[in-house]
Parts: sequence; structure tokens; C-alpha cells
Amino acid sequence: MTYLRFSFLAFVLVSEGSFLAFSQSTPARSPNTAKSAAAPAASTSSALPQLCTLLTAKDFEEAFGPGAQMGPNKDNSCAIEGPKGALEGVIGVKIAPLDAALWERNKQAVLASFPKEPSVSGIGEDAFTFMNNIVFRKGKVRVTVTAGAYTGRKPKFEAAKHIAELVVARL
Repeated sequence: MTYLRFSFLAFVLVSEGSFLAFSQSTPARSPNTAKSAAAPAASTSSALPQLCTLLTAKDFEEAFGPGAQMGPNKDNSCAIEGPKGALEGVIGVKIAPLDAALWERNKQAVLASFPKEPSVSGIGEDAFTFMNNIVFRKGKVRVTVTAGAYTGRKPKFEAAKHIAELVVARL
């Protein structure tokens, strides 16, 4: 339980820049709510793409198997879960505007705190990992894929990497 709490707190630190900036979102779950991966991204440069439209049912079924579902949250994040009633945990995906200075501070803090984490390359313009999670940036956005609570059939890091690769290819 302590590991999950620490993983969550580390996610908050990285995704929001401070604990005070984090606001709890309430998932609006409905099975296979993802739209087509070909859905258009944001129409203006200041608006973020709708993250849940970048993934398809097939994408998250690769991590959890048939019947997997994804639910969008109010903060432009998505929760990917196994079939209803399955206890396979969750993979969280969040997109946020990129603050370049905050990105560098957070990256250095995470790398100092988790020096033995695997490196990741080829995902976005810059990426780092911590506790089976992947954070990357592309253009004016930062994406965090959290797999700390995932208990599906793939290794946590591989499941996070798979989702991160799909998202970055569709941004």
C-alpha cells in the first residue's frame, strides 16, 4: 500500500508541478468510450487534444485483454481498466500544457530521486521514467502514463510504454 501511495504522490508531483495544484477528478466510466484514433486534435494551438480520442478499444485491450474499458476524467485524463469485475488495476494517462521550466525541474527531481530507473528513448521529444511510469513531452504538451496500479498481463513498464508509444504517435 505504501508503494501505491508513493507512486500516486510522485505522479502528482510530476504531472502538476506541486501538490497544491492537484485537483481530484471523478471518472465518468463507460465501456469503450474512446473515439477513433483519427479524430482531429485541437483546433487552436492553446487547446489540448482530447486525450481519450487518441486511443481505441483495441489499444487498451492489448494491455488488459478483451472487455477492457477506458473512461475519461474531467481533467483531460483517461483511466484504462480491465473488463468489468476484473481486478487488473488501472493505467492512467494525463495530458497537460507543457511548462518548459517546470518540465526541467520535475525531470531533474525525478531522476535524482529514482536514479536506477530504466531510461526510455524514442517517445516524444524528451521522456523519463519512474516507478513503471513514463512522462514525455511533445510540442506544447506533457503526457504522463502511470502504471503503478496496473496488475494486468504485461509487465507494468511494458504496458506504460505501449500506451505512451500509441499516444505520442497520434499527437
